[in-house]
Amino acid sequence: MKSIIKQLVFVTFISISSYSFASNKSITINGAELEYEIKGTGSQILFFEAGAISGMSGWDSIWKNLPQDSTAIRYSRRGEGNSSKCSGNLTSKDYVIDTEALLKALKIDQPFVHISHSYGSKIARDFASRNPSKVSAMLFVDPINPRDVEIIETIDPINGAEDNEKLKQTDMKMGKDNNWCLINDIWDKSTSLGLEEMGDIPMTLIAGVKRFKEPKRLFDTDKARELWGKYQAEWVLQFPRGKIIMANKSGHFVQDDEPKLVMTELKKLLLIARKD
Repeated sequence: MKSIIKQLVFVTFISISSYSFASNKSITINGAELEYEIKGTGSQILFFEAGAISGMSGWDSIWKNLPQDSTAIRYSRRGEGNSSKCSGNLTSKDYVIDTEALLKALKIDQPFVHISHSYGSKIARDFASRNPSKVSAMLFVDPINPRDVEIIETIDPINGAEDNEKLKQTDMKMGKDNNWCLINDIWDKSTSLGLEEMGDIPMTLIAGVKRFKEPKRLFDTDKARELWGKYQAEWVLQFPRGKIIMANKSGHFVQDDEPKLVMTELKKLLLIARKD
């Protein structure tokens, strides 16, 4: 087991928690060694895309309790976990190319349920837009949302834009110092892909909207939590079969704070996927 990441970093207002990197098999994908793990032999395929930096260990809190009738796959992107280092600036589209190659190498050719967290959800959206027939359902766990900067500027119209820029520059420096190849893409605030690009896929979005008694950041204030839930709901409800769940006891890492909630919603999606 690798050493724990000790420092807390802030990326688009969300702190990345410390994780002990899991380790399992590795496979060469597009010139990089990617660590991955497959659990179970069930008929339904579950594919997990983690948030920024955490690698596949970002799913540890629910990994042991997945449905027994499923085959679950998780992996670490290049530059994360025990996978090969990355170089340059990578985007969600670059990671999708790796994902497509990984699934091909693992001989996964049937539609699967795509589960993603945070930045991983941007990759999941891109994957679904390129491969709509391969995704039977999607579960978004507090996904990245480009309107996060809008929240800060709405609450503090005088200093919000300046504060956003300062945070961006801090993240950029931290990304450069730690060779995080995705940091520029995290700060890409282009509108998220939607129904037109992805099609009518059954999906559930769980938004972490916990209220904090003593918020340390503007993004943790009650108003910010309210807007975060509102913007997440507006995105997912554009889909005819989209569903929003407000996780009132969770921060950004809903899978850690409320693992039972995540599992409950995942099982519901599996039932829908079976019927389709």
